[in-house]
Amino acid sequence: MSIRGKAAVAAGVILLLSGCDSAPAAPTSDQVKASAQARETASVESGRYARENLRFIGKSPDDDSCLDAWNNLLASEQKSLLYGTWMHACADTPTR
Repeated sequence: MSIRGKAAVAAGVILLLSGCDSAPAAPTSDQVKASAQARETASVESGRYARENLRFIGKSPDDDSCLDAWNNLLASEQKSLLYGTWMHACADTPTR
C-alpha cells in the first residue's frame, strides 16, 4: 500500500475513533413526556383489551381475573406497561 493509502486509512480510523467518545444527546423534556404518555396509553389499551377478552370467554373482569391475565403476559410486555393503569383499565368499569 502506498503512503497516501496508509495515511487515508489512518485518518479514517482517527475519525471513527473520535466519534466514539461523544455521548448520545439526553432526551428533551418533550420526548420524555411523549414517552410517558405513550406508555400510559398502551397500558390503558392493553388493559381494556384484556377486559374484553375476559368478557368474551365468559369471565367477569374483576381483580382476580385481571391479575391472572396480567400474570399471563410476557415479562417483556409487563415491563413496557404500567401495572396500576393496566389493572384499572381491566378491572374497573370504563367511565367514558
